[in-house]
Amino acid sequence: MAGKSLSDLGDTLRDEPMPILNADDLPDFGTWAPPPQPGPYRFKLPPDLTKIWEPYEATVNGKTVQCVRAIFDKDAPLQIIRSMSGKHNLEPFHTRLSNQRRSRGTVEASDLDYLLKATGEKTLPGSNLAYCEAVQTKAGHEFDADLTYSWTCSESRNAYIPDPEDKTGTKSVKSDRMGCGATYRQADQTKKAEQKIEKVNGEYPYEIGCRCGAVVRAFANLTNLRA
Repeated sequence: MAGKSLSDLGDTLRDEPMPILNADDLPDFGTWAPPPQPGPYRFKLPPDLTKIWEPYEATVNGKTVQCVRAIFDKDAPLQIIRSMSGKHNLEPFHTRLSNQRRSRGTVEASDLDYLLKATGEKTLPGSNLAYCEAVQTKAGHEFDADLTYSWTCSESRNAYIPDPEDKTGTKSVKSDRMGCGATYRQADQTKKAEQKIEKVNGEYPYEIGCRCGAVVRAFANLTNLRA
């Protein structure tokens, strides 16, 4: 059925008052949702990997070097192919993977190293450009990975605190102080008692209360990338 014009609506359209919102406070449509629960997943790379790259500076072995990260956001998300109980199948997943190497037992390797290995690469790239070119050949490929949560009360961002006007205790507001720098891990991912976050009703919480009083949201990490 076709819609009507304002003149057709006439007196049937009520001038209902609504709360005034600031447009700058609106989240981008479709760009955010709480990440799935930790566990094993299978992912599919986007069909186009040409516009996902971002260079950045990092300190590696005491030296400042340039690295690159692949940004899988709303414009080029990963797709969940297989999830626990099929709950999140075919959903988009946003994350970032870089070629910044860090200690992995006896070797130093990056997330992109493991991504390339998981998608069939035998020889790893030797430069930023080579990494970009190699990953771009993997468009549409699938791989397995474990999703884990971590929580960081960032010292470089304004902390969120419980909203004193919210009676439900579920809302938070941005404060005028920075976070304290505390980090937390899933209980099965750390031996440090002060870092452990336990499951609640069988699931890891997306938001936790930091020791400084801030409300901290989980960051979803991809680990153990494999074929």
